[in-house]
Amino acid sequence: MKFTLIVAAFAAVVSAVTPPDVSKPAAGNIIYTPGLNQQVEAGKPFTITWKPTTKGKISILLLRGPSINVKPIATLADSIENTGTFNWIPSTSLENDVTHYGIQIIVEGTGQYQYSTQFGVKNDTPLQPKPSAPATPTWTGRQPTAPVTHIAVPVGTGTTVPTGVVTLTTSVCPPSSTQTQAPGVPHPTGTGVPTGVPPPPPPGATTTTPPFNNGAGRVSGGVGAALLAIAAAFAL
Repeated sequence: MKFTLIVAAFAAVVSAVTPPDVSKPAAGNIIYTPGLNQQVEAGKPFTITWKPTTKGKISILLLRGPSINVKPIATLADSIENTGTFNWIPSTSLENDVTHYGIQIIVEGTGQYQYSTQFGVKNDTPLQPKPSAPATPTWTGRQPTAPVTHIAVPVGTGTTVPTGVVTLTTSVCPPSSTQTQAPGVPHPTGTGVPTGVPPPPPPGATTTTPPFNNGAGRVSGGVGAALLAIAAAFAL
């Protein structure tokens, strides 16, 4: 079970390195450093040493996990000469741990392999969390189609609006008429709302009858027409 897991993890790390021949026990290339429970500092050079006893090139893997289920997590060297030393700078992304790390040397072409004893990695560099994606705002309500009044009422005062409370009214008024501005006639300015009967439009202007307000315009127009009819009858 242990060796099966090692081979599967090995294939996931790198496919160019010869897989270890786990049908045979570990042999040759005894690893000296890092030694048992030695602390290797992340981000600083460290020399891996071993006794070179095989011919041909070797590869060096970094392992992680308990001794009964150790797995390769990185390839430190791929097909290098078997000189007995290798300069390694542990990545600052390695997890700080006093043990559970290991080194494996594999002879290229034959699959002969050797393990180191377990050691630790001292990493004082805090791991940076991955930035989260910004939340995308979404519109979940409906736009108001009529004036909306917002009244600010202090908590605990009931439903009665106290004196001095500011009442905010939001009006949504779509345009109800269109008007073509005559050439040379300036646009009206100011923010006041005109009252009374509006002045006649300038020459050349076209207007659209504004909508009725609750039937008030229709009633006033009907009364005026009736009075004119009665006056004409008396004149006859």
